Formats: sequence, structure tokens, C-alpha cells
Amino acid sequence: MRIAFISQYFFPEQFSNTAIARDLVARGHQVHVFTCVPNYPAGVFFEGYSNALRREENWEGMRISRVYTFPRGKTAAALLLNFLAFPVAASWTLSRRLAPAADVSFVSMPSPLLQAFAGLFLRWRTGTPCVYWVQDIWPESVTYTLGIHNRAVVGLLNALCGWLYRRADIVMIQSAAFHSMIARFGVPEERIRLLPNTAPDSYVPMAPQDAPEYAGIVPQDGFRLMFAGNIGESQDFDTLIAAAGLLRARYDLRWVIVGSGRDQARAQKLIAERGLKDRFHFLGRFPETEMPKLFAHADAMLVSLKDIPIFSLTVPYKVQCYMACGKPILASLSGEGARIIEEAEAGLAVPAGRPEALADAITRMMDTDPEARAAYADNGRRYFEAHYSPEQVYGALECALHDAAGLRAERRARRHASRSRPAGGDC
Repeated sequence: MRIAFISQYFFPEQFSNTAIARDLVARGHQVHVFTCVPNYPAGVFFEGYSNALRREENWEGMRISRVYTFPRGKTAAALLLNFLAFPVAASWTLSRRLAPAADVSFVSMPSPLLQAFAGLFLRWRTGTPCVYWVQDIWPESVTYTLGIHNRAVVGLLNALCGWLYRRADIVMIQSAAFHSMIARFGVPEERIRLLPNTAPDSYVPMAPQDAPEYAGIVPQDGFRLMFAGNIGESQDFDTLIAAAGLLRARYDLRWVIVGSGRDQARAQKLIAERGLKDRFHFLGRFPETEMPKLFAHADAMLVSLKDIPIFSLTVPYKVQCYMACGKPILASLSGEGARIIEEAEAGLAVPAGRPEALADAITRMMDTDPEARAAYADNGRRYFEAHYSPEQVYGALECALHDAAGLRAERRARRHASRSRPAGGDC
């Protein structure tokens, strides 16, 4: 198949989109990626990239076209401009750069849902079927992120999102809990399919001695609780910092933070104000390929989301990554993500926004015997292999893309039959 892969986020940004595109190429498909100039999560262009540099690339068997981009910046206004500009710029670039024509488009959507307009533009212009992968539920995600409370605006967003969902040929969802949130807009059941996150093939259990280069970067003493990923408002560092304050007497606890994001400066200021600076180790960002080596030096991995109803439906990508690497998990989550960790017996999960509960869970994990922590790790890896292996996930995606691509031939056949049917003839 010839696939137009549309998403604001792609390599060198650390998203699963890169692994998905690689797998599609490995399966023999032609992939043309339409994406932004990389700027996530810091909100500034990556070194070596700009609206004038590296807009067109051939990389690992695929073609990448980077559309004109307004970086996310650090304000709500800049983020909104980033959201609004992409579908326009991507549609323009699709009309000028896509050759040969695609058999199907795949719109991979962490926020914003507005990316879908580019896929629908391609379908309107060329008849190319469109498959969405919904990873954040809109409009709730945007109303929370931008603090929108006006009822008229929320109503308009609901109408717009419903219109977009209904126009997809197939809507794939990263969490089974998303199903009702898509169906409420009148999307037929047969168009909604599950596509959970997986983890790159390199995400496997590793021992510390297999990654000696990180022994001088990650603390080697005490209990190392590692958080990896974006540091944003959604990750609720307030709860993590409050839990750290409650565990102030545990001098053997090391909070190791791998990543960066829009909320990092505020979080670090709060940590300093509470006299916890010596407990937290901010290591910065690393290439995705290096993450399993960093995980090897952690005693447990941490995942957190704010106590917001919409977040209770999601399963953060890092959950699958932690499981794949065979690490015990501590979770400050509500809903589907917590359910999966508990079902897998991969660690301890407490409700989101509860620092006392998180502090208690951390204490229990620290004080449990190493064999019990190893059991959590093994359980998580087994659950990953049973439910989230790349073979299963990418196979489901390939099937959906094939099914959607086949719709074009069906539509052409119906149009031909309609044109050739005699006036007044039987149906």
C-alpha cells in the first residue's frame, strides 16, 4: 500500500509514530510522512531544523515532508496557533508533495484532533480513505488544556469534533475505554477498532551491568524511583512533589526524572521551595533508543496523570514501555491505566491526585523484598507480550489500513453501477 502518514509529531520527537512508520516500511508499504518541524515538548525547533532547513528528507525507507510550523512555545496562545496551523499547512503540503497518490491516509492523533482535517482534505481531493488513531479524546482534552469553560465554545467544539469523528472511514482508539466517547457522536460500531500502544523492539529487560555508561548518570545508591517522559501539567508533578514531602524522612529514596517539558521550571521551583532539591535528579532528555539502558538503573518506574475524568480513560504510552522493559510500576492514575496495571499485577496503582496514597505505595514498594519486585517486573513483561506485542498491534493496524484502502474500490464500483443502471431499473 501507499500510505500518507499524517501527524504533527515524528522523529526526532519521541513518539510511537516513528516505530509505526518503520514497521509499515518493513512490511513492504510505501510511507510518506507529513509532519511538523520538530518542536515537542520544549516548544522550540530542534537543532538543525527550521522552516527553512530539512523540510524534505528520505529517512529509513520513507519520505518525510515537514510542513510550515509555528512552534508550541510556552503559552496557551502559541499552543493554539500551533494546533490551528498544522491542518492548513499539511493540506497545502499534501496537495503539492504527495506523489504518487496514496491508497490510504493514516492520521495519528495525540492532541489535537484538528490534524484530521488534513486527512479529510486528501479524501475530498483524491478520494483517499482516511483512518484515524485517536490517542486523546476531544473536545475534553482541549477544553482542559486551554481552560475553556464557555458553554457556547464548548458546544461548538462538540459539534466540530463529532463532525470529524463521523467522517473517518475507520476510527482506531488507544484505549478500550475510549469506545463510548467515540460512539456518542454517532460513529457506527463497525468503524471503531482498538489499537493500543506497544513499545519499540529495543524495549526489553536489561540488567545494570548491560548499561554501564549510565552508572555515572543515574544515582547508584538508595531506591531509585524513575519517571520518564514529558513533564507537563497533565503529569501532575504537584502530587509527586507532595508525596516526596511526605517521604522526607526516607533519605534512601531517589526521585530520578528523565525528560523535559513545559512544566519543568515550575516543578523545579516548587521542589526547591519545599527543600527537596537534593531528593530529585533531573537528567534531561535522551534518545528513545537509550531509555531501556536508563530504566536498567531504576528500582521502579513511575507514571502519573492528573485527577481529571478524561484522563481516567487513557493508558499512557509509558505503561507499555515500562512493562516491555520488565520494570515494577508505581502509578498515580485513575481508571483504565490503573486497571491494566492491577490486572497485570505489574506493580502498585493508587488513585490520581492522592499524595498520601502515593507515598504509602512507594513505601510499600521500597520495603518489599526484591523477589516480590521481580515478580511485578516479570508479570508486566508477560502481560505486554500477551496484549501489546508489536506483532499484534502493528498487525491490527495493517489490517485496518487494508480494509480502509479497499473502500475506494467499493465506492468506485457503486458509482459505476449507479451510472450504468438503466433509468427506472430494479435495485
